Amino acid sequence: MKIIKLLILAVIIGLIFFIISHFFGFSKVVSAESKPPPGPGQMIPKLSKTANDPILENGGVYPMWGPPCQRYTYYTTYRDKEGRPPEYVKMYFNGDWIVPQKENPNDNDFKKGVRYIYKFVPNKISGNFFFFEASNGLGKTREGIIDSPGNGPVLFEGDFLHNEIAVMDSFGKKILEYPVGDEWVGGIAISSDGKYLAVKTSRKVLLFDTSKPDKPAWIYEQGVGGMVGGDVKGGVAISGDGSKIFASISSNVLLFDKSSNKPVWQYSTDNAYNVAISENGQYVGAATAGSETILNSNLLIIWKVSSSKPLWQYHASGNFHDIAFSKDGSFVVGSTGCPDRQAYIFSKDSNKPVMISGRLTYDSPVQRARITKDGSFASFSTDGGPDSAMVVAFAKNSSKPLWKFTSSTSKAARAMGMTSDGNSIVAANTMGDVYLLNKDGKSISDWHLNTTIGSADISDDGSVIALGSTDNKVHILDPNPPAGGKKDIPVEFKEFVEEVAVSANGKYIAAGTGGSPYFFEEILSPNRNKVYECKTVIEPKPMEEALKSMGSGGNVGDNQSLEGKQIGLVQKILNFFLQLLGQKPNQETSSPTKVQPTGQGKQGTGKCGDTICEPSSGETKENCPKDCSGGN
Repeated sequence: MKIIKLLILAVIIGLIFFIISHFFGFSKVVSAESKPPPGPGQMIPKLSKTANDPILENGGVYPMWGPPCQRYTYYTTYRDKEGRPPEYVKMYFNGDWIVPQKENPNDNDFKKGVRYIYKFVPNKISGNFFFFEASNGLGKTREGIIDSPGNGPVLFEGDFLHNEIAVMDSFGKKILEYPVGDEWVGGIAISSDGKYLAVKTSRKVLLFDTSKPDKPAWIYEQGVGGMVGGDVKGGVAISGDGSKIFASISSNVLLFDKSSNKPVWQYSTDNAYNVAISENGQYVGAATAGSETILNSNLLIIWKVSSSKPLWQYHASGNFHDIAFSKDGSFVVGSTGCPDRQAYIFSKDSNKPVMISGRLTYDSPVQRARITKDGSFASFSTDGGPDSAMVVAFAKNSSKPLWKFTSSTSKAARAMGMTSDGNSIVAANTMGDVYLLNKDGKSISDWHLNTTIGSADISDDGSVIALGSTDNKVHILDPNPPAGGKKDIPVEFKEFVEEVAVSANGKYIAAGTGGSPYFFEEILSPNRNKVYECKTVIEPKPMEEALKSMGSGGNVGDNQSLEGKQIGLVQKILNFFLQLLGQKPNQETSSPTKVQPTGQGKQGTGKCGDTICEPSSGETKENCPKDCSGGN
């Protein structure tokens, strides 16, 4: 009977996490991390909290991305613990205040919660910034804001129905082409010699032997579909020899051997922005999204490949956006978004950082992180903003920057690559400016392309640079072209190029298409300033219907992970079923901490006896000595 109960609980947990993560979207698409509101960069002052504050929850925009001339709905739910009606519910929208209306004019159950909506049909491609504010006459509250308004919907010209994976030689000739339809390519990783290519799409992990380009060596697909779209892309990594692959899909990270699509092990996490593996294939890590107040989210997690039990994890107040290892895995770097906005260097042996930078941006994420093969030097690129550098470098033993590089156009640098010795760093901003820097932060070469660049990589000898962009091209740059030779070789694709990777030997460039790096307001395109007539308004499928059809790519989006309320909802539902099955309910954690004790994680079902001590689940040395003793 106990086994049956546990099996039922496991199924319930899987369904809950699927529904909540894919409908409410831990994807941060409409997060405040995209950019500050229009006009001078400035943060919105925070409200003082009182005991009488009402609650705004379960808010966002639907759909979260799409074309102009489609109808988008902003929504939030106003609730008051005493059932008090709102004095007002309003929405900040592109610098103005909008008054949303009740979805049901006859709904006055403010204790249970009343939904308010605002419908919008955009007629041009631009950023749309918003948050909700409400007052009950005694207190105020907001939703959809960290330091600045959320951005959504994210608007694109194309439909992203013709995505593809490709491998090119250094002259731009495609030697492998593989269509993936509406799935976005969230990660590309190529072995040092270019023989093996690992790819993560919205719903799959694929491995290719590039000498046999007709079809993948294997494909792993989840039992349930994943949401297409979002800036939390997951990611994939491959060891230098191609023998081990590490990937993130939805709420799982998975380790594979090149010989099989059956995971060696998997581990439940919040959605990850990225994953990494050391070149020697001994250590793997994930940079996850989540909430400032939920300790088992916003994590940097490190494993030795021999075990699914983490070596350690570290919680920050902001999402971890990137992660990278030194060659043997001895050191790891991470970078965070709002409100943390810092760079980190760790030793694999401890979750106590050996270097924390202090805040590097005014109101935007530290996007990319790279570290040298010996772990002595790391570089980070940022999303820019007032007083923010494009690239910042640190030695592992000092929080004082070695140098900062700032271009004449202070725009987001979401694309960066570095050679393993740190002697060459390529960084590109959203206005098409590309810089090749040396280890001292000096620009030794530069280019300007009339496109928004979302990804970049460089061969280990610094001889080949690859860029992915919104002009549907991979740009292959040669820093030292032969006399009369081309300095830029463009390779055509059908959609925005989301991910690029260059083999260490510089012989191969891999690429995949999608929109994740371009989830912000400044995309260079021929129709950037076009005003559409919108003679016909596109009506998306109803949210409820999209929820039912999730798994076929419904574009349901929500910004509620900003406050961690979806995670709280998951917790409440889990508690209900735990009580139903006679188990002890989990206890929510209300205050953040910077350092987590070694071994806390979410492996398996999170129960006593899974070898991981989880105080956030109520485990102690007294009630769970199996997990919470012996250093756990």
